[in-house]
Amino acid sequence: MLQAKTQSRFRVDGMDCASCATKIDTALRRIPGIVEVAVSVSAGTMTIHHDAETDVDVISRKVTGLGYQVAIIADKAVGTPVDRSEGDDHAASSVPSSWWNSKKGRLTIGSGVALLVAYAVGQWLPAIASYAFIAAMLIGLVPIARRAVMAAFAGSPFSIEMLMTIAAVGAVFINAGEEAAAVVFLFLVGELLEGVAAGKARASIQSLSALVPKTALL
Repeated sequence: MLQAKTQSRFRVDGMDCASCATKIDTALRRIPGIVEVAVSVSAGTMTIHHDAETDVDVISRKVTGLGYQVAIIADKAVGTPVDRSEGDDHAASSVPSSWWNSKKGRLTIGSGVALLVAYAVGQWLPAIASYAFIAAMLIGLVPIARRAVMAAFAGSPFSIEMLMTIAAVGAVFINAGEEAAAVVFLFLVGELLEGVAAGKARASIQSLSALVPKTALL
C-alpha cells in the first residue's frame, strides 16, 4: 500500500554556504520517511518531501541541532500549489535587521570581548594569563564544538566545525591557549562576514523575485 506523501517547506536562518546545505541534506536523509530534500542557500529555505506520518518537529529539531534556526512555511500534500507570496514574505523576514542582532553576531562580539579581557588579565596577572585565554577560547568554542558533534552524529563527521574544534583543543595541549583563543575568534569573524555577504545576496535575489507578478491573466 502506497503511503501519502507530504511536502513541508521551512525557512532556515544561518545558512551561509554550500557546505551548510550539504550538512542539512545529509542529516535529513537519515530520518525515516524522508523521500526528497531540497535546500536553497540563496533563498534560505528547504523543501522536504516525506511520508504523511513523519513528524515535522523531528525535522525541525534535527536542523536546529546543527546550529540553524528553523520555522515552517508550508505543509501541504504533494501536487497542491504552494503560495508563492507567502514563501517570499517569510523568507524576506528571515534577514536580520543588523548583523549584531543575529546569533552569530552576538557570539562573535562575546568572543572578542572575552579575548580583550583575557589580554588585560594577562597584563595585570601574568601567572593566570593562560587560564584566562583558555576561558576566552571556550566562550567561542563551545557552540562550535556542539555543532561539530551534532553534525558528526548526523553523518558529517569531517565538518569545518570539527576541524576547528580539534585545532583549538590541540593548541591548548601544546600550551598555545592565546593562539587558540585568537583563532577561534577569527573563525567566528569569518563566519559572521560570510553570513553578512550571504544575507545581502539573498536580499538582492528576493528583491528581484518580488518584481515577478503574483497573478497572471490568461
